[in-house]
Amino acid sequence: MDATDLENPTSRNSSQKSSRRSSSRRSQKSAGQQSSPTVFPEKRGKSRSLRQKHVAVDNKDAKKGKNHERRTDTVDERSNFVGFEVYSGKLFYDRKNKSIGADGHLSSNKKADTTDARLTSKALIWGSTVLSLEDVISVSYNSGLQHFTLHAYPAKNSLFGKTHRARKDFRFMASTLDEAILWVTCFAEQNIYINVLPHPATSSIKQDTDGPLGGVLFDYPPIKCRTPQRILVILNPRSGHGRSIKVFHEKAEPIFKLAGFHMEVVKTTHAGHAKSLASTFDFGAFPDGIVCVGGDGIVNEVFNGLLTRSDRTEAVSIPVGIIPAGSDNSLIWTVLGVKDPISASLLIVKVALQP
Repeated sequence: MDATDLENPTSRNSSQKSSRRSSSRRSQKSAGQQSSPTVFPEKRGKSRSLRQKHVAVDNKDAKKGKNHERRTDTVDERSNFVGFEVYSGKLFYDRKNKSIGADGHLSSNKKADTTDARLTSKALIWGSTVLSLEDVISVSYNSGLQHFTLHAYPAKNSLFGKTHRARKDFRFMASTLDEAILWVTCFAEQNIYINVLPHPATSSIKQDTDGPLGGVLFDYPPIKCRTPQRILVILNPRSGHGRSIKVFHEKAEPIFKLAGFHMEVVKTTHAGHAKSLASTFDFGAFPDGIVCVGGDGIVNEVFNGLLTRSDRTEAVSIPVGIIPAGSDNSLIWTVLGVKDPISASLLIVKVALQP
């Protein structure tokens, strides 16, 4: 054995290891294999940025999908609000109720202002305006004319965020008499009360079925409208510090009259009077219900009176409406979620006109 080998065993081992590593690399290259690449920091950062970009693209696509789903839901909600189509055609909206003459015809310069209109199960739509049928009380129509009027109480938001309602009449004119009758008939089919009035000329001319006026009026089938409701109104004049009378006559009664209600108004005179009326009134005279005008006290009296009747089973099934006009209207707020007399009157009308 050589002396140099004994003196430097470490260098000999390292040289052997180095020769083995180089031979291994050569064998890998000859076999077509590649060694694992060394990833430098800048390349690692570039790779991470590419992955982040890929994730960002995926998130963007996911957001697009969510936005698409949200738009689809909005369209569905919109369709649900509008309802299904009942009738459509051309209508002229007389915004100021001055464009239609006494003869029931449009002036020549207004004929070009007609617009596409659509009546659905939930709204009347013309132009950019959508009038909910929940806000429509009735339709007035004069026989033999091309125009009709919608009486509504649309909701409006005030400056302080509160919602209030006020009456507004919408006057429309159809292209032909046939279309006018179709429009009014379709409103009747949506449980809107139709107030059919005679032709204006019949107030001064005797109707003659053989004459031209008779031909206009009697060539068309009658418009089917609901039978007017007959209700008993029990009013406590002392409720709300004496304001209940004014509330009823100024806010509730006009709505009931527009809806064609036949009412008998009875003012209570003493405690227990409402209970006595509810326990003795004739169902046949007022088959469509009782309306209480006042606070929670009169409502309790009416229900107690109905429960004391001998025909209790029939009595508890009769509709009872409430017009809030007292100092404490917590009961109607709890039951119906409204506190103002106009909204309460609208609910009574809509429920009463349901088939």
